[in-house]
Amino acid sequence: MYKITHRISTVSNATVVMLIISLAMPVFPADFHSPPNDFYFGNHIDTHQENRLKTDKDGNPSSMKGSFYIIFTGTTDDASGLPIARHPRGFEQGEDCNDKVTGCVVGWTMNGVPGEAKFLFHSGINGNDHPVWMVNRVDIPQPGSFTHFHWISADSTDPRAPLGVPDQCNADTAGQLEDMAEDVICPGWFFEIRAVRFFAFDHGGEIVPVRPGLDNATHLNLVTNYDEVFGITGTR
Repeated sequence: MYKITHRISTVSNATVVMLIISLAMPVFPADFHSPPNDFYFGNHIDTHQENRLKTDKDGNPSSMKGSFYIIFTGTTDDASGLPIARHPRGFEQGEDCNDKVTGCVVGWTMNGVPGEAKFLFHSGINGNDHPVWMVNRVDIPQPGSFTHFHWISADSTDPRAPLGVPDQCNADTAGQLEDMAEDVICPGWFFEIRAVRFFAFDHGGEIVPVRPGLDNATHLNLVTNYDEVFGITGTR
């Protein structure tokens, strides 16, 4: 949500009136994850996401809408000239979106659809990046541009948890998944994300320029082109 403010100023003794319109920072709810945006994945993404869950008449998850938050580092990307931002790391790291001093702002809006994917790995050339998941193309939601998948843990407020979450998927971080969930199908959410501002996103050691609009680059973590290997490649 954005607020437009107006300021009228007089230049010297002139009668020229200047109307200055400034775009304010997003207006936050009183508490981070306050209703109706009170969905929890039950893992580290909860430090920088706020979403509203919708269920069908049978109580099954049907869709989700919300926001991804970022904080600016105070540095500039030399290549793009854009200010560098990253996801806040949470209360234990002194970066709590419920604390206005942290400076959390909305980086993207999100549309989510429930699904499942098979965990592959997360450590790569960019360091500890977004975990990589394998899916069949037919399982990627359409229409849309759903390029990001994130898992739920047994502590999630998703109706599928805790009974629908395999023990191997019950992890707080992607690093923990890498220790135990290779080739395991985990429930979670596919997301289509849209940037709402200009910045350079720093994640996993890679800095990606971001401009307002549909973003298929910063959180892309799906693999679909693979050899058929019995017991491993199928996501159905």
